[in-house]
Amino acid sequence: MPKQITYELPLSERIRTFLRLEDLFAQMNHFAQHDGEWHNRAELSCLLNILALSGRTDLRNEITKEIERHTKSLVTFAQNPNVDSEKLEQTIAQLHQLNLKLVASTGRLDHIISEVELLKALAQRNGIPGGSCDFDLPTYHFWLNKPLHERREKIQSWTANLIPIQHAITLLLQFIRFSAIPTTKIAYSGFYQQNLGANQSVQILRVTLESEADYFAEISGGKHRFTVRFMKPQETERPRQVDKEINFALSICQL
Repeated sequence: MPKQITYELPLSERIRTFLRLEDLFAQMNHFAQHDGEWHNRAELSCLLNILALSGRTDLRNEITKEIERHTKSLVTFAQNPNVDSEKLEQTIAQLHQLNLKLVASTGRLDHIISEVELLKALAQRNGIPGGSCDFDLPTYHFWLNKPLHERREKIQSWTANLIPIQHAITLLLQFIRFSAIPTTKIAYSGFYQQNLGANQSVQILRVTLESEADYFAEISGGKHRFTVRFMKPQETERPRQVDKEINFALSICQL
């Protein structure tokens, strides 16, 4: 099967935040697998971005609302005789456990910044290009040269309260993505448009192409309709729309 690439568009601010956090968690987890000064720097930069994003909204409450909405949707599926009831019960139980862990945790997710002087200093310099150089933050330079096990333990303690958040977002986005069956569509002259029903509660639009294609998908839209343009990058100019028929897979994810 040819390698594929998928382009996504979230259709709500809540899902937009979830996707950004998913990306940051993936980066942070990647750098956590490699111990060294530059990996630690990248890992902490991701952590600060996660905390900054979490601090802008009541993230626990947003996740809890989404869990409750998913649970209600899954309960209605139980009435369908074609649904695997055992697997459905396991999924509902999994959501329930995640919700309990979120409810049990208290305080702001970004409280660690105000409690740890190093993170506070890094947060203040994080928006400045090259702002965490050794001469800017000698305390950071000192910390980065501590024994590896000490740095690893500290980072794990700073990220411990984020684990339930990461698990919840991963599971919720998985449910949303798997809620749709991809259908084949044709974009004439590189353009496709479709209306959405008034009662459709769409969370994510997904367009899948073969990765060998020399164009990419540009998705735009809202609650009522959306468009997909297939664009070819240009070296010195803005991307241009492809002038040919494009076959692609479309997933309208709603749960």
